[in-house]
Amino acid sequence: MELTITVPKEVEHILEQKAAASGQDIKAFVESIVNKQALYPVLDEILAPARKEFTDSGMTEDELDEIIKGERRAMWVEKHGKKA
Repeated sequence: MELTITVPKEVEHILEQKAAASGQDIKAFVESIVNKQALYPVLDEILAPARKEFTDSGMTEDELDEIIKGERRAMWVEKHGKKA
C-alpha cells in the first residue's frame, strides 16, 4: 500500500533529523515508524487478558485495592525493615 501524508514543516525537520541519526532516508524511517505502530498492540489489547481474568474471578475492585495496599505495605516493610 502506498500512502501520501502531509506533515507540518517542524515535524518534517524532526523526521529528517531522526532519520539521519538512524542512518535512514526519511521515507524508510517513516515506513519503519508506521510498521512498528501498526504491529504494536494497543494498551486495551495488552490488558484484555488481565481484565477478563479479573472479571471472571468475581473479585470486587475494593477487594483488589486491599490486596494491592497489603502488597505495597509488605514491600515497604521488606525494604525498610519496619512497619509504616
